[in-house]
Amino acid sequence: MFISVIHRISDPEAFWSTAAGAASDIPADVKLHQTVTSNDRTTAICLWEAASVDGVRNLLEPLFGQVCKNEYIAVDPSSSMGLPTAASA
Repeated sequence: MFISVIHRISDPEAFWSTAAGAASDIPADVKLHQTVTSNDRTTAICLWEAASVDGVRNLLEPLFGQVCKNEYIAVDPSSSMGLPTAASA
C-alpha cells in the first residue's frame, strides 16, 4: 500500500541531517518513492510504500518525532493520480 506522510518540521537542520543519514537504513520491505519539500524546508510530503501505515510510522517516529509532527495518510489508489507502479504488484 501507499502511505503519504506530511512532515511539519520544527528543526529543519536536524530533520534533513537525520534523513540523509537514515536513507541507507530503510528496510527492504519499505520503499520511499518521493519527497517534496517547501522552499523553507519546514514542510515535506513523502510518498512511501509499505505493508501498513504502522510500518512507516514505526520507522519514522523514533527518527523524527522530536523534530517534527507527522501526519500519516493511507492513499486510495483508485482516487489518486501519478502513483508509481506498486513494487508488490
